[in-house]
Amino acid sequence: MKSSLDKKMYVVIIAAVLSCTSILVAQPAASPLSVQGLDQFSVIGVRSRSMGGTGAASANDASALFSNPAALSRLTSFEIRGSGIFITADRQQTQEWVPMRNLPGISVMFEGLTGTIKTPDSNGVPGLPLSAWSKLQKQYDNITPNWEKKSSRTQPLSLAAAMPFTIAGMNAAAGVGVAQMMDLDNYYQNNNSMSPYLGQQRPDPFLITKLNDTVHVEWYQYRRERTGSVYGITPGLSVTVLPGLRVGASVAILTGSSDDNERRQGRGHINIAISNGTAANFMVDTVFCAQSQIGTSTYSGTNAILGLHFQQERYSIGLSVKPTMTITRKWDRDVTIDSTLRSRRVRYANFDSLVARAYHESGTDNIRFPFSYTLGIVLTPTDKWTIAFDYELRNLGSVELTSSYTGTTTHPWSGNKAAMRLGIEYLASDLLALRGGFREDIQAFSPDGSAIIDEPARGGIYSFGAGINLGNIRIDCAYEYSLLKYQDIYQSNVNYNTREQHQFVMELAYRF
Repeated sequence: MKSSLDKKMYVVIIAAVLSCTSILVAQPAASPLSVQGLDQFSVIGVRSRSMGGTGAASANDASALFSNPAALSRLTSFEIRGSGIFITADRQQTQEWVPMRNLPGISVMFEGLTGTIKTPDSNGVPGLPLSAWSKLQKQYDNITPNWEKKSSRTQPLSLAAAMPFTIAGMNAAAGVGVAQMMDLDNYYQNNNSMSPYLGQQRPDPFLITKLNDTVHVEWYQYRRERTGSVYGITPGLSVTVLPGLRVGASVAILTGSSDDNERRQGRGHINIAISNGTAANFMVDTVFCAQSQIGTSTYSGTNAILGLHFQQERYSIGLSVKPTMTITRKWDRDVTIDSTLRSRRVRYANFDSLVARAYHESGTDNIRFPFSYTLGIVLTPTDKWTIAFDYELRNLGSVELTSSYTGTTTHPWSGNKAAMRLGIEYLASDLLALRGGFREDIQAFSPDGSAIIDEPARGGIYSFGAGINLGNIRIDCAYEYSLLKYQDIYQSNVNYNTREQHQFVMELAYRF
């Protein structure tokens, strides 16, 4: 006889299965495609990127328009510069499943290993078939739990021009530019998605109401992908109000679009038999159910930046403030459902029907970003060395999403964490500058099962680059290596997620 403790543990596991009831909701990590990517603000300016993304106090060219417009008046001549970026990305997920004592075969099936096991006969009698509940349960496709996706792309990053002038006896500068403000690219996949999800730890599970029942779980593969960018057309102005003290402002008119794609491929219908509150057996029915949502999104909004820059001989301080802003996302998508649910072994289930339909959906989302700021400090201990540090606070956990489609207002992201950025520059000669840096890459989501609720996933971006001065011509280049690793942890399994990126950026400038 099982101990009461063992029985309680099985009740908790099965109760976790029941903690979500809608078959249309993806597993916790596989949330539907909505505002993913809008948290990915781009660092503009190749010198800034090679120095760890610092720019609040270290910006000294036309790209200051996008980081701290107050620094524009550091320019001494008219300048125009343009840049592009090449990115390669490698995303992958590896799953490890924990066997359940009563149902060891279910984890073997999710691992994709049942295909190597021979089906036993009944009571050792060859040719005598087992009952539906007793025979070896196998998957009906060749999908494995682990996956990897590689991608690459090349795109323009920025084009900016700035000109210094004098107004009322004060040095000033005006600039205008267009740049990628947000990189919307997003991809996620889970080959063992379920609804309700087996092993979900939050929200807290509740006890099942019947001690002898059958739990039904939809098992499917889920994929989502978004590609696109939001660009900003940005004019700006800077004025030196006191020796070394500059103020400035810029306003970005945001516009952009993305291609959105979601797909859900049914893998099976899992029936878990409950006996006295404990999982006693399970069975998998064949199922074909494919659902795709393909569409586009367009984005619009206004992003203002207020800047302050104070410069002395051996140090500088910069402050960049972004007031509250709202981005509007208008989306359209075509939904196609092709579902044939055939139950070959469970007669009481009425799944012998064909449902195929297609329809169109559209809506508008308003994403309200709270006040944010970046504080920067630059030290120049010698004429050859520059050390820059930025502290950025974006308050993503306070972002509000208002959807006209659902009529609700939610907080889609996690975390109000500050990100640190560090950069260094060494002037090897009048012709060559060497640079390096590091910045934190704080995500807008918290991994499932995180020990600290709403603690965001964190990655790191390492960079180095060089600047070449050829008289009026300036060439800046940078390489960035980005690594993000996090784990989604459940009572039933652990998913190891990795995203690795290599980014090459080049910028060409001409000063008249």
